[in-house]
Amino acid sequence: MPPNQNRKTVFQRPGDPYLYLYVEREWYCYDPNEEPLGSGAMGTVWRGYRVKNGDLIAIKRVKDEYVNIPIIRERARLESSMAFRHQNLIEMIGCCMVHPNRGPIWLLSKFVSGEEIDKFAKRFSDVETKVEVISKLICQVLNALEYIHANGIIHRDIKPSNIMIEEGSNARLMDLGIARMSGGNKFSQSGFIGTPQYAAPEQITRDTNSIIPINAATDIYALGVTFYELLTDLNPFDSESEMETLTRQLRDLLPKSDLIPKRLMQVLLKATEKEQPKRYQTAAEFRDAIIVAMVPPPTIWQRMGSWFSGKS
Repeated sequence: MPPNQNRKTVFQRPGDPYLYLYVEREWYCYDPNEEPLGSGAMGTVWRGYRVKNGDLIAIKRVKDEYVNIPIIRERARLESSMAFRHQNLIEMIGCCMVHPNRGPIWLLSKFVSGEEIDKFAKRFSDVETKVEVISKLICQVLNALEYIHANGIIHRDIKPSNIMIEEGSNARLMDLGIARMSGGNKFSQSGFIGTPQYAAPEQITRDTNSIIPINAATDIYALGVTFYELLTDLNPFDSESEMETLTRQLRDLLPKSDLIPKRLMQVLLKATEKEQPKRYQTAAEFRDAIIVAMVPPPTIWQRMGSWFSGKS
């Protein structure tokens, strides 16, 4: 065990490749020289361990160019404090900082063995099977959104790389690092935050004196775009420049696709309405609409049977 554990939050012994992090009264470690598990816009993730028993965990180090930005440090603390327990969310362990106002930031979470949902979706060549499987997984993500929305949290960065599939059947929503408490706080005036290919119009226009709030419907829009991309292998708003992508988000509707059943396409169009009030307003509404759309329409014989029995 590293010495001075009550004084240090980060420790490395001479000749030992592991970096030790003290979080929530426990020591964790990882080897920063190992191949990372993945890397995103804000940070890089390594496989780590709980020192006392060797349990696997995930350790994300925020990129150095962001660590001294006060709002990033606040978001890191916010993400690590989200001690939610839900089968469709990543469970956070805590945050480690050498100094409260500057220097490296590590975020620790429970380890999930799986793959990102876009990679998982490419396994399916049969359109009907793909639609069924991905629809069920999206409903699980909506379960997670319903949970965090009920706790006053808006995710603000829903996209395929933030949805992990474990054991081929369970979806977990990841990375609440830019999430904010709903109702308006000091994070809400920071300008555009998110990923352009999935951002709702109100995320893009909020720095132009827009009064449209960031709320549950914002996450619903992003998940609608994500759902469409998973079924078609195409992001409908991606462009060569970020400015063009943002312009298309404000202007273009989802293009219809033969890979998406008509009833489900109508659900996606409503989820991604440019005007926020026209979208589904809750995760439960979106989930219920998907479930209804996936039920096969009645055959002519079923309709005739209902007519003759007086049920329609």
